[in-house]
Amino acid sequence: MIITLYRNGADGRTHYYTIHDRQPVLDAPFTLCASWRVGLGRERERLHRFETLGERDKALRTLVARRVKDGYRILYFFSRSKFSLGVDPSAWNREPEAPTGLSATN
Repeated sequence: MIITLYRNGADGRTHYYTIHDRQPVLDAPFTLCASWRVGLGRERERLHRFETLGERDKALRTLVARRVKDGYRILYFFSRSKFSLGVDPSAWNREPEAPTGLSATN
């Protein structure tokens, strides 16, 4: 699984945040690697280790929710399994819809 998010900063530079589970380690059965950078700058990363799949999935949802709250939008999402963040990834970039029953003429 890989998720890449982006946002435009106040200074006009693009901020990228990527989360993936493709980096195995010897001391934990499950991992998440979170990396971030601004524009073409140096990338930094943090490796999160988990003992259970449930812990990893909870952390993944938390990481994505924080970034979405900070104004990030989805750039790329791929998963080989039927993994779900509880949100349709295509909906992350949509503008909020008007409540049902209201029209522009009311």
